[in-house]
Amino acid sequence: MILNVSLLDIIRPVLDHVADETLKQVLYESFIESSESVTKIEQCFSNLPAKRWPEEVLSGFFNSWKASHLKMLAIYGLSCRLQRLALASDGRRREQLFIAAARNGETSYEDLGLDAGGKTHAELYDRFAAAFVSGSAWRLEQYCLPDARGFRQWIYRNMVVDDIGVGLLTNIFSEIYNHAEYSLALAAFSELVDRHYDFSADQKSQALGYISVHVDGDTEVDHFRVVVEAFERYNEAIGGATDYGRARNLFKEYLARLGCIMEALRLTMKREMQGAQSG
Repeated sequence: MILNVSLLDIIRPVLDHVADETLKQVLYESFIESSESVTKIEQCFSNLPAKRWPEEVLSGFFNSWKASHLKMLAIYGLSCRLQRLALASDGRRREQLFIAAARNGETSYEDLGLDAGGKTHAELYDRFAAAFVSGSAWRLEQYCLPDARGFRQWIYRNMVVDDIGVGLLTNIFSEIYNHAEYSLALAAFSELVDRHYDFSADQKSQALGYISVHVDGDTEVDHFRVVVEAFERYNEAIGGATDYGRARNLFKEYLARLGCIMEALRLTMKREMQGAQSG
């Protein structure tokens, strides 16, 4: 599979939702300056449709990829911190902080299934994995790459322990990155199914539902927009200014950490291909 579009191509139009021209530039340049990591991510998805992978390989993919998503607890923690700060404030500052907390929390509406009969994204992910691997062994921690565990912990610390501004910047980058990555993932898994599985159209739709709900209707784009607003309101409330250097470093670290995860998954696939050829 040769990707017809890159992560950068996908995020470029989304940046129009950022009024702060400097922040917009930093977001864009972070992808440019992280080209090695971006290439690793794109290559992993490009290689995914190559064959019908053994369940052991797919178990590692599903567990480790999940660790880089489904961050509802961290988002909730960040919203709670904003609410607590609002309760300790008054007037215009209080109002802005409460709205910032609400806007940040909006990114979990779909994850929690608020408008989908309570069908959470965690359930959709389980259904997604179950379409390709039998049983629930893929959930075992042994299938989670060390870099994926580290990424999950890093995200949580950024949102719940570090400065609130860092937490919001982390969520901002997460949403714009996820929009691009899910777009690549949907194309890759769609091709994997078409080449190597005998799914009906309905079975394919059900299997890939977790990914498609993030792409259809610009779900992640809307999430990006509301977290940008949350960040703007937070800065106004505290009289703060964006530390663009810190933001750039954070965004690049995000991509570097994900690049390590996806490269490890790609190498697992490569070893499987080599083993199959030599056998």
